[in-house]
Formats: sequence, C-alpha cells, structure tokens
Amino acid sequence: MANGCQCSIFILSLYFLGLFDSFVLAQSAAPFEVSWSSAIFGPDGPWQAVEVTIGADSKVALYPGHTFQSLITATDYCKLNSTNGCYASKAGTYNRAQALQDGTGSASGIQYRPPLYEWMAGMDVRGQLPTSWVDSMILDSASTAGPTYRVENVSLTLVESQMIAYPSGTWYPAFAGCLGVGAADTINQSFTTSSYLINASLVPGTLWTQKKTTSNSFSMHIGSVASRMAGSLWFGGYDQNRLIGDVLVADEGFVRSPVTLKDISIEVIQGSSPFNFTAQDGLLASGNSSIGNGLRVAVDGCAPYLTLPKSTCDNIASHLPVKYNADLGLYLWDTTSPKYSQIVSSASTLSFTFLSESNTKTSKIRVPFFHLNLTLSEPLVNLPTPYFPCFTGGAGTYNLGRAFLQDAFLGANWGQSKWWLGQAPGPNIQLSPSVVEIHEGDTTIKCGNNDWEESWKGAWKVLTIDEANGTAPVDPPIQSGSFDMPTPNGKDEAKTPSGLSIGAKAGIAGGSAAVVLAAIGLGTFFWLRRRKRNGTQENRTPPEYDDGGLHHDSRIITEPQKGPAEIYGSSPVYTRELYGEEEWPRHKGISSRPVELP
Repeated sequence: MANGCQCSIFILSLYFLGLFDSFVLAQSAAPFEVSWSSAIFGPDGPWQAVEVTIGADSKVALYPGHTFQSLITATDYCKLNSTNGCYASKAGTYNRAQALQDGTGSASGIQYRPPLYEWMAGMDVRGQLPTSWVDSMILDSASTAGPTYRVENVSLTLVESQMIAYPSGTWYPAFAGCLGVGAADTINQSFTTSSYLINASLVPGTLWTQKKTTSNSFSMHIGSVASRMAGSLWFGGYDQNRLIGDVLVADEGFVRSPVTLKDISIEVIQGSSPFNFTAQDGLLASGNSSIGNGLRVAVDGCAPYLTLPKSTCDNIASHLPVKYNADLGLYLWDTTSPKYSQIVSSASTLSFTFLSESNTKTSKIRVPFFHLNLTLSEPLVNLPTPYFPCFTGGAGTYNLGRAFLQDAFLGANWGQSKWWLGQAPGPNIQLSPSVVEIHEGDTTIKCGNNDWEESWKGAWKVLTIDEANGTAPVDPPIQSGSFDMPTPNGKDEAKTPSGLSIGAKAGIAGGSAAVVLAAIGLGTFFWLRRRKRNGTQENRTPPEYDDGGLHHDSRIITEPQKGPAEIYGSSPVYTRELYGEEEWPRHKGISSRPVELP
C-alpha cells in the first residue's frame, strides 16, 4: 500500500511538474532589466554601460540608447596601434575571425554598409563605411534571481577603423560600443540580396515575439557616476521611480525623428544664487535669428555631449567660469574661480524646455550643474580636466547625449511608434524599483510619486548668502547615493536586488500541499537551470590585422535620416544599399589626420 501511494505521488508530481513548466512558460512574459557593467568608461564622462555577451564569449560593455543595430568594437580596432595598449579593450572587443571559426557570427551575405552618421548623432565620425554583421547576444538580468536571455542573429555594426574627428582635425578612437534598443514599427531589420532575404534581430522586438516580454518596448535612465546613481534599462516595462512629472510623447524614433527644443535656461532651485540672477531664459536662440521658434534635436545615448549651435553654447558659457577650447569644441571649467565650486555644487540647473508634437504643450527637463561637471582624460587631454559638455564641433545634427540623459528618462513602445521623454530623479529614490509593464497598445505612461527636489536633497548644496557671494571654494556634499556603483577598475560589487520575480507573478492554488510544493520546487529548479545555462569557450589569439588603406573620409548626412534597409513589417521609407567599397562624399571641412590608437 505504501509503495502504491509513493508511486501515485511520484506520478502526480511528474504531472504537476509538466503543468507547472507549461504554466511558467505561458506566464513568463514580464519586464526584463539588463545587467550593468561593474566598470566605468570614457574619456569624456566617466559613464556607466550595460554588459552583454556577443557570440560564444565576447563580453562587451555598451552604452544604451541607440536605435536600430548595436555597434560593437572589433578586436581589429586594437591592431591599428598597440604601443600603449588599447582604450577600447577596457569595454571589451569582439573577435570577428574567431566568431567565423566558431560558426556563431558572420556578415550573412549582407552587403549594406551603414553611413557613419548612424554611429553617433552630433559627432563627426570618420573612416571607412562599417561592416554589417549578425551574431547572438546574451543578456543577463540585473536581478540575481532573474533569467538570462539569448537573442540569435542580432543586427550588429562592427567598428573596426572608424574614429571621431574633433574641430582641430585630430581623430580620436572609440571607447565602447552602443546597444540598439529597437526602432519604430520594427521587429527586426531585413536586408535584401540577389537571391534571398536576411532578417537581423533587434533585441526588444525579438524578446516580444518570443513572449519573453509583453511588448516591443524599452525604457532607460543611465544614471550618474558623479552622484552614485546606478543605471536602469528595461525591456517590456519601466521603473516608475525613474520618471517624475510630465511626459513628452513623440512619434517614430528619438534619433531619426528629432524633437523640438524650445528654449534653454539657467534656474536656481533652492538656496542663494551663485549667479547674478535666480533664473535666466532665452539662452537657446539669443543672438541667432536662424533658430527662430525652436531647434530640432536628436536624443542619442551613443553620443556623449550636448551638441548645440556655438551661439547657444556661448550664451550658456557667458554665465559660467569656463574657457572655450577650440581644438576640442568644448568648454573647460576654470577651477581657480570661486564660482566654479559654487555653481557645480549648488542647487542650480541647466533646464531644457521641449515642445510637444501638437505644438500646444511644453515640458521641461532639468540637469543640475553637478552633473555638468564632467571630466576629460586621455587621449583627449594629457591630464584629467573638468569640463562643461556643450559641444560645438558636430557636423549637422544637433543632439542631446549622455550628459543630458543623466537626468532624463527615455523610453518607447516601438509597436505603436511612440517614444517618451521625461524628468529623471536625483539619487535619493527608493531602493527597490516600481516596475510597470508596457503593453502592446500603450501610447502613454505614468510617472511615479517621487518629488524631484526631494530626490536631490543632500546630493547638492543649498548655498547660504555667504557661500554664494564669497570668494572661498564650496565643498559639495559627499555623495552616498542609493545604489552600489561601478568601479574604475571594474571589480564586481554586490548587485542591487531588482526586477520582477517570475515566480512571484505565478500564483498556484489548492491541491495536495506536499505534492504541489514538491512539483513547484522541482519545476523552478529545472526551469531556472535551463534559463541560466550558457556554454563557454576558451579565448583564442586573434589573427594579425591588415590596415589595407583605412583612411577614407565620410560626410555626416543629416537629411533624410531614414531606415538603412527595408524594414520588416512596415513599408520601406528609404532604401539604399551600398556595395563594395562605395563611399559617401568626402568632407573637406576637417583634415583626415588620425590620432594614434594607444
């Protein structure tokens, strides 16, 4: 009798195990938070970046916030010059030769070579047209208990020789690639050849079609190293704690369909003013009649600066202790001035006013000057140098990059061709995220209950009259933040528990407690083990690199900025395939003198 009972329990356990596994798979669509790197990057930040694995074992850090394909730095980039090491290697590089040998990645017959303006909006990118590529991408969850997702045949662009030209004519190398977070009305990119169609995956579209998430969508806030605020990147949902106040809703995409910037102002939010005013508006268009009623600007997380007209940058700079560096097109803080420490530690902001698509409503995003006290380092300068990130050296496209995104929430529901821009909080917010799913039909989202000024309490300094008008430097508050932060040397720190638990969403009722709990335990164990299983392969030395005549200039084209190829699931808006070594017209404004890659 006992044996019969045990047998029945065993059979029933297997039955419930099967039901549980099917139930979990059916109910597993949920917002997914991507893991961030434990290091910081860039000679113009520093910045945080997410971490993914490309192919078999190429772990790379990528700046999020790019549309369409992801840009990956290849190991060949470091073969250009290895005298002092390779800056790009800190973020990780991708070995295309090894990927071909392993059978994970290839050009897959794609002949399209994307124009260089697609790399960074508002930056003058030079070099040969890059190579289109496909390979798998593995994304780990930011939650220690979260799943790991593998997306096959991800649309990639390989950065192998391309550099960024600054106003002096000097070319500087890349430091990290960029993660594509999708595109409007697009699940994947389709490229045509003479005989067949090639589909290259975009991450949010693929996660949605595989029912991992509830929509083809994403949301992000890159946070800040200076104020010790960790980044946030979600597919299929958003963290309400990262969004405060009104939300701007726009159509299409934030890189190729710019939004209207109505004005820029300086505002003192709390305390005494380190300026000779408490508010100063009109900084966008003053002295430049061509700007008129607004300026169309892109929002691209792949680019670092606030790329704006020089007249605008000069208007802002006239109220700051900065000196213009014509070679870099940037403004360096005068750290000997008492106003420097007063301003960058104060409760003062550079405020951006945007106009809605209907031209009837404005919304404002404030960036504290604390976040605009960034640092230049090698190879841009010899010694670490504080700078104000208004950039005048862009070639045609005005853009708000990572300097702006420290304080902006950015998201989209690509299935509805809608994207959102809003105010992100300061570092004093709830430790646990308040995650909301983005559903297929959503065209709007709602902010959380945080108070923006309160979120900056203790992170900026409310100046007294004596501090604001004195000649002594002002010490900023010690930044504690709410999260463990990346470290310069890349050593791992404890992860903050975050994300929605799939198991917490799956309520299973009734039945025999012992049998059901046993089945659930077994089901969870095997299910999580399947989700986490990844193969690893040993690293191999990359082949020697042949330069083969790299230095071909390529002009940054700004009109029209449309899809690179026929878009799967929608009507093609603009298609041009580039074959062989075809180039865009040469740009004669800046010399093509490259800087050596260290």
